[in-house]
Amino acid sequence: MIDMLGDGFQRIESSLIAREKAQSVTSSNIANADTPNYRADNRSFADFLSERQQHKGAGKPAATHAGHISDSGSGRLSSSSVFDYSPARRMDGNTVDIQKEMARMSENQLMHELSMRLAKGRISGLLNAIKEGNR
Repeated sequence: MIDMLGDGFQRIESSLIAREKAQSVTSSNIANADTPNYRADNRSFADFLSERQQHKGAGKPAATHAGHISDSGSGRLSSSSVFDYSPARRMDGNTVDIQKEMARMSENQLMHELSMRLAKGRISGLLNAIKEGNR
């Protein structure tokens, strides 16, 4: 069914799934803000989206300008980029910056809302086409 809706809808779907995973990471960081020696998970929406696109078999994005940065092609995050191993800001060894995490959560919620509006707009357009086809 989703294939009928086109490639654009699949990108929106991937975006929504990546937003959900990013929200989960941020929520986990906030929930562990008082856990001694907890290292904040630094994975972002971009990490989850690229993982989703590679999993679906989407090829590398095409470079349309000579100044574009090329992808390393590894597709994997090193453990040093996933968890915050910088010296802890607190005495208990926890690296969660609650203000940073709350800002990430707010941004992610806004972008999720935008993605939902895009999906709703596409579905509304299809629904209108179907209704007009019945006349």
